[in-house]
Amino acid sequence: MSVNSNIKGDIFTLVVEGPFSIRELFDALQQGMGVSDFKAPMRALIDARNAIVDSSCENNEEPGFYAEISHCFTPGWAIVASSDGVLFDMARLICTFTDLRGVEMRAYSDIDEAKSRLTWNNSFQQDPFCFVQTLDCRPNFIRSPDQDGAKTPKTAKT
Repeated sequence: MSVNSNIKGDIFTLVVEGPFSIRELFDALQQGMGVSDFKAPMRALIDARNAIVDSSCENNEEPGFYAEISHCFTPGWAIVASSDGVLFDMARLICTFTDLRGVEMRAYSDIDEAKSRLTWNNSFQQDPFCFVQTLDCRPNFIRSPDQDGAKTPKTAKT
């Protein structure tokens, strides 16, 4: 299982392979946005062609971490997946721990088509109402106090 990120030009890519946890997705996003090559606003591509969403991602509880990052990306994301199930699970998971609710995520089955669509025009022509302030981009990754996203067990009162 692996989740990692890379940056080529102005495209930030999350690559997800095999089974993964929502925590691995969050950590890869945080690590990738922390590198010096990250220059907002970036285009976003999620390559989940080889991803397997397992039962650990089916948890409906709040994950204990949250990412405020929408101001660092252009509003159109591309997700490439081998099946509709993986595609919808990836979109759901991303929206679970980020402020990207309402961001347009387009689905593709071909990586080259997704990259082409991301780069065919600039973000302002794709969405004339998007005025991302690049100088103010400071991603904010919020973690629960125990730093691992796990719920701290309640102690019994005596």
